[in-house]
Amino acid sequence: MFKKASFLVCFVVVFCLFCGVLSAGKGEALTVGFSIKNMHSPYYIAVEQTMQDLSRERGFDIISVSAGGDMVKQQADIEDLISRNVDVLIVDSQDPVAFIATSKIVTASGIPLFLLNTTVDPSAEYITLVQSNNETIGEMLGQWVGDNVSGEIRIGLLSGNPGNPVGFGRRSGFFKGLAEAQLIRTNTTNFRVLTQGWGNWSAEAGLEAAEDMLVAAPDINVIFAENDGMAMGAVTAIKNAGKEGEITVIGVDGLTEALALIKEGTYGATGLNSPFELARTTVDIALRYMDGERGFPSLVHTQPDVISSANVDEYYKADLPFGFKTQ
Repeated sequence: MFKKASFLVCFVVVFCLFCGVLSAGKGEALTVGFSIKNMHSPYYIAVEQTMQDLSRERGFDIISVSAGGDMVKQQADIEDLISRNVDVLIVDSQDPVAFIATSKIVTASGIPLFLLNTTVDPSAEYITLVQSNNETIGEMLGQWVGDNVSGEIRIGLLSGNPGNPVGFGRRSGFFKGLAEAQLIRTNTTNFRVLTQGWGNWSAEAGLEAAEDMLVAAPDINVIFAENDGMAMGAVTAIKNAGKEGEITVIGVDGLTEALALIKEGTYGATGLNSPFELARTTVDIALRYMDGERGFPSLVHTQPDVISSANVDEYYKADLPFGFKTQ
């Protein structure tokens, strides 16, 4: 009897230890490889910082790299992350077409690939892309301009870079929304694009492009910038040209600096594109996938909104890093 009891005790101990080893193995933190296209604007900084915060909050390890605006470097970075045996990859693609080849490299490695922010070519291979609905944001902003700017609308278009699908979606939506708003109000359209500049998504380049636009078309009364960084460069150019109060500036993202200018009355409106929601949604889907859940859609949109003087206090949080509303 004693021998049988001893055997039973030993069996239970060994079994528990064995299960403990398995549990420990299953409990090892996932390693997420994160490749972001650039870190030259507050928006991208906020996305990357949120990813770091989420790694601590959700208990995964993260290896984060920036391509610095170079697709060749981004592909090399991703290949390096693959060689470091990351469990999952999250990427903000630098180039929508060049990324096709990179996505196939990731697929061949067997590592699940999730995308955020930037549209890629339909031929690219990935599980889910999370991004703002850029055309809808543009359309909502166009409707806001049509409802709030009277008379002929003379537009200076401040775009990011040629061929970028995010910028294309935002400006095409903007014109659609503006036309619809004017048709509803007056049964006709009354707007012209007098000039376009390329601001490379940054305040510094946006300032230079806006200065050129003000010289080329001094009669513009609306500047639509495809992100807040460039729009804030336009605000500076307008101030330097002594045209404050003459031009309504519109941007996209929801930067605290933009919201502060809206509160001051020197900035018309911005479209909400929360980097916090973008990163959290992508991470949530990736972790659920790694837990065995399937059936995710190929495209998930974050929640859009127009932020103007009418609702800016709902979003303005001066003490938040990078200044976005967190939810």
